[in-house]
Amino acid sequence: MRVFLLPLLTLLLSLPALPACKANRPAATAPTATDNRQPQQEEPVLSFGRTECFGTCPDYTARFFADGRVEYEGRKHAPVEGNRTVKIDPAIVQQLLREADQIGFYQMREVYSSGAVDLPSTILRITTAKGSKSVRVDDGGPESLRKLFDRLDQEVRKAVGTAADR
Repeated sequence: MRVFLLPLLTLLLSLPALPACKANRPAATAPTATDNRQPQQEEPVLSFGRTECFGTCPDYTARFFADGRVEYEGRKHAPVEGNRTVKIDPAIVQQLLREADQIGFYQMREVYSSGAVDLPSTILRITTAKGSKSVRVDDGGPESLRKLFDRLDQEVRKAVGTAADR
């Protein structure tokens, strides 16, 4: 019985000190009406990427968010290697979504491929209120889609600082 009495007594004597420990912790602040911070959007509206090949094909992924944030991950032969998060004008993201809509992106096939295994892939995934759609092009594909890919590539290069603004 004496073995249990000492720990119990120690616990009871330390209880009054617990509120003092809590008081030393900084209080979490709730956002105020003047707080301009917005919660970051969870899902990208556009996810664009190119994969490596047996040569020097650029390998990177860029995720575009409606608020203009671009999360970039550059791997082998990418315009820039490493991870970056940059901010672009949200109007550019909206324009890219309009361009995808204008070319009938949601009606395109999911894969354009000739079956060759050494070709790089270009992948575009769009997620909006209309739903989510992915298209992967290994070879071929509609000309309008290839032009959209070129435009996305240009925006990625501008965002990470490897292309002049034209």
